[in-house]
Amino acid sequence: MAQDPAHEERDELEDSLFLKAFGIKSPALRILDFLMDNKAYDYSKTDIAKGAGISRTTLFTAWENLEKNGLVRETREVGRAKMYKLNLKSSIVKKFIELDNAICEHYASQLEKQEAKLDPQEKDSEPRLVLARGI
Repeated sequence: MAQDPAHEERDELEDSLFLKAFGIKSPALRILDFLMDNKAYDYSKTDIAKGAGISRTTLFTAWENLEKNGLVRETREVGRAKMYKLNLKSSIVKKFIELDNAICEHYASQLEKQEAKLDPQEKDSEPRLVLARGI
């Protein structure tokens, strides 16, 4: 399987806006977040665990519910490994994607407002997003 650039371990990255908005570290949300960010690709459970920044043991505790509720689907087998991706036909997954998009739009709007308040010298520097607690 070709390695895509978005597939990095979570500990090396900050949490996504999706995860920051909830302020929780639920394994199921981490799995969904990773798969939403990488919709075009399928992954083994090991790769999903790495990408979501959780252990395989933790993945297996959350996986049964994700599969039972139709949020993930098996796509193919590569050797002995089964490959999975987000089930984009699921109405629940569609709502999660809508929510993720709404969260991103909300934070983009906040960033634009923060930039508008900056003086011209500060606008030339790298923009930073300041997150408020209790969203």
